[in-house]
Amino acid sequence: MIRLAFLLLGGDALRPQWRLLAIVGAITCLLGLLMLADLSDGKLSVVTDTLGILLALHGLVELAAAMLLGVRTHLRAVARGLAFLIAGFLVADIPWDNNIGSATLFGAAFAIDGVLRIASAAVVRNPRWRQGLAAGLVEITLAIVILAGHPLPHRLTVPFCLALLLLSSGYTLFQLAMQLRALGPGRSVTSLPFYASRNWHGGGGHGYENRGAGAEFPGQTLMLHVWTATGSADGGHGPIVVRRYVAAVDRHGVVSTGHAALELPPDLYVSHYPAVEIDRDSDDFRHLLDSRTQNDVAGRFQPSYAEEVAGWCPADQTVTFTRFNPAALRAFWREYSQDTTYNLTARNCSSSSILALDAAMEGVLRDGKPLRRLLKLLVDPHFWLLRLVRGRAELMTWTPGLALDYARFLHEVTERGDRRWRQRLQDAWRERHIAARARIGERA
Repeated sequence: MIRLAFLLLGGDALRPQWRLLAIVGAITCLLGLLMLADLSDGKLSVVTDTLGILLALHGLVELAAAMLLGVRTHLRAVARGLAFLIAGFLVADIPWDNNIGSATLFGAAFAIDGVLRIASAAVVRNPRWRQGLAAGLVEITLAIVILAGHPLPHRLTVPFCLALLLLSSGYTLFQLAMQLRALGPGRSVTSLPFYASRNWHGGGGHGYENRGAGAEFPGQTLMLHVWTATGSADGGHGPIVVRRYVAAVDRHGVVSTGHAALELPPDLYVSHYPAVEIDRDSDDFRHLLDSRTQNDVAGRFQPSYAEEVAGWCPADQTVTFTRFNPAALRAFWREYSQDTTYNLTARNCSSSSILALDAAMEGVLRDGKPLRRLLKLLVDPHFWLLRLVRGRAELMTWTPGLALDYARFLHEVTERGDRRWRQRLQDAWRERHIAARARIGERA
């Protein structure tokens, strides 16, 4: 979460504040320790109550905006609002329910995440698979403790989980702040050791000048195109969650994983393919998920979206950005495009597109007040959902479905995150009136 926030704020904005950030990280760790020590008497429950109220209010705003715009056409906003509202009630310390609901939710979340971590470690086998296996076992143990209610009572589940979050986030913030000291002017934060994992930038670092960060470019757009697994499969079938986020199997038994590409017209197009199409017969698909080098194959980059559409079909989903950092994106692409190696789970179309999108987002939220902006990010529910999607991809691998969700939440955070609750409702009311006038004009 902290790494993602630092990326959006940019190294040039954060480097002068490294001492203060290190202090904030240390204080956050201390607050987490105090919450753990306070579990028995609950004097710090005001923290969880405040978080619950904020989540519930955000849910109410989402629901109100969706109702103004039309529930049928904004079902995603309705679902998001209900989720925030329910989360707010679960997080708040309501005496009459003994927090059994939140204990069940957190216990199930830890259990599911632990199982996914273990399964991913066994199947994908990335370089850190042993650490993933150990983390999965720890999460399952925590799930058992939380669900059993002993030695941790159900009413202490939320403060306990929040304390763990504060400890981990504070430690990460302190580490990144200390690393910022050595970051040179104009250097990407992804050159820091903390970004060295395969789901970030591998520690390569890009020495671009961070000019243009946070700017809007009239007439120029950055587009993430997604061919979902369902949309690209001929009569795809299978469980809906699997089809949405992993793969669909067509009527001939061939597995379609979909595709993702990033386009900055007129000359930059990130679309990674294997040089020779991989045989994705269902019987052999499990072997291809191993991310180790034995599954590396020669790859190629498609020249343009127009040529890709001509040879296949148009993308069924597109997310468009108007605020981005073209200098950072071009610097990243010059380096990344030198290696065409393709791996179905370690270096695929989705991971290439997301890495390029991340590069384009560096410093996009820089506004001269980095600490205030960092705080706004950390209390933005869409940013938490963004981090949740990224966590799923880091746990397994980037797929077109995860890339699409990530891009949608990133769009909310970078292009609509400045809107206050009152402004969001005003915008929804204005859009409702515009749509109403348009319908009247069509009837006339």
